[in-house]
Amino acid sequence: MSLDKIEIFPWNKNFDTGIPKVDQQHQRLVELLNKLVSHLAFQSEAPELDAIFNELKSYALVHFQTEEAVWKASLADDPWVTEHKETHESFVDEVLRIKSEMSDRPFDDVIADIVAFLTNWLAMHIIDADKRLANAVLALQAGKSLDEAKKVAEDQMTGTTKLVIETVLSMYDRLATHTVELIKEIGKRKKAEKKLMDAHRALSRAKMDAETANEAKSAFLANLSHEIRTPLNAMIGMVHLLKRDGMTEKQTSRVFKIEDASHHLLSVINDTLDLSKIEAGKLTLESVPINLSGLILETTRMLEDRIESKGLELKIESGNLCGNLLGDPTRLKQMLLNYLNNAIKFTDRGSILLRASLSDDTPSTALLHVEVKDTGIGIAPERLPLLFNDFEQAEPSTSGKYGGTGLGLALTRRLAELMAGDSGAQSVPGSGSTFWFTARLKKETSLPMQSVAAPEQAEAQLTKHYRGKSVLLVEDNEINLEIACDILEEVGLCVTTATNGAEAVAIAEHQPFALILMDIQMPIMDGLEAARQIRALGQHSSTPILAMTANASVEDKKNCFAAGMQDFISKPVDPEQLFQALLRWLGAEA
Repeated sequence: MSLDKIEIFPWNKNFDTGIPKVDQQHQRLVELLNKLVSHLAFQSEAPELDAIFNELKSYALVHFQTEEAVWKASLADDPWVTEHKETHESFVDEVLRIKSEMSDRPFDDVIADIVAFLTNWLAMHIIDADKRLANAVLALQAGKSLDEAKKVAEDQMTGTTKLVIETVLSMYDRLATHTVELIKEIGKRKKAEKKLMDAHRALSRAKMDAETANEAKSAFLANLSHEIRTPLNAMIGMVHLLKRDGMTEKQTSRVFKIEDASHHLLSVINDTLDLSKIEAGKLTLESVPINLSGLILETTRMLEDRIESKGLELKIESGNLCGNLLGDPTRLKQMLLNYLNNAIKFTDRGSILLRASLSDDTPSTALLHVEVKDTGIGIAPERLPLLFNDFEQAEPSTSGKYGGTGLGLALTRRLAELMAGDSGAQSVPGSGSTFWFTARLKKETSLPMQSVAAPEQAEAQLTKHYRGKSVLLVEDNEINLEIACDILEEVGLCVTTATNGAEAVAIAEHQPFALILMDIQMPIMDGLEAARQIRALGQHSSTPILAMTANASVEDKKNCFAAGMQDFISKPVDPEQLFQALLRWLGAEA
């Protein structure tokens, strides 16, 4: 028996009547019965089931006509022939009855009826009634009279033959019962398999829907980030220019508030976008050379004005952070900013201590440990375990009084875990809090140590050594173009502008530049294609091309480097970081 076939009625010599035409048709009827039962067990589709049923009924009618002709030819209108014909008619009636109930009764009950009736009827019909008639026909053909032939047939159906018949009928009765149970078990398994397959398909659809939703969410957030970063770049750049122009005390206060609000909005965008990427499993960490001392200096300088405005003291204990290390400077700075911003927000007087150290050295890695300690309001013990959950804050009333989304700490923990580290906090209400994180950084002994100039040194060195250098600025936003021009011209650079990639390529074909600053998302031709075409120009094969864009993801950076750019400055642009990048690449060009 194969896995998709049940042979409920295996043919053997006990069923032979000795009349070839009748035996051939009996075998065909048995094949159709086995086919019907197999279909009931393994498929049960109504159209095909109907077709098999109809085929069995139709062939039975053909067989009955053949049989009746054979019997009548030898036995004429003998009562045996008449009685046999009546059994044929009862067979057809019963088949039609069972078929008519298939749609109204439980399927298992219909199966039991079909198997029991057909098996018992065929067995009894073939090995009892048909064999008796066949024996009589064969005796007549041997020269016996009708009465003598019937007597011979009766004698042949007694004794051992009768015992065989009873044994075979009993065997097929039990076989029918076991087959029904087998079909029911197969049915249960089929239902379970179908349920499992349906669940699997539903899970696959749900997974695809979730992935599609995540893709859509990521694309939306990336576009939202770009659209917010672009005007933020204008706000922060304009604040930088206003601060240099000289203002009254009241104007200065207002400008600082604009700057604080801009940086807060940027922080919310960064945290939301990164948390979304982590949840989708699509956040990629960079592994580039980092200077931890310079990174700490850059981060704390961004917050100097806020710290000074609150009258707080910032202390830094960084120990020996030397070493050629690889990591993600953008994410590390983001984590530092989250902790420092919270410390400033929740501390009204006293000090903030930033402590950083390297430990747990191995030949290939070092563990960075960072902690930020404040003398602020502190946190209740029962709230501490919840702080690193999404959208959680120290108290339900915190967001109303101090602002914030409750994402910063959750993101910091997720980033620390991605860096094979951890995060945590200790706090005493009324005395302050200490927040810490660790991150495992790779060592790279083949790289030279990076040095970072102090921001005011970078600006001064640009003004002193690179005044008059020609720079191509490519930017499609009119306000951002104006602000970037003013910042570059402040340090004495000569600026040529283009508002799309095609225009930039046309200008670069005829004019040499010491450096090119390239926006990415622009009309007509984007910055990536423009960089590729400019790089192909002979005179600009080695000209530094720096991306300056609101497309700020790691993937965006990779695309920029693949297009032939050497560095990446994300918007909103911090003028001090811009000065350092300009100094680094103009110095390399010199």
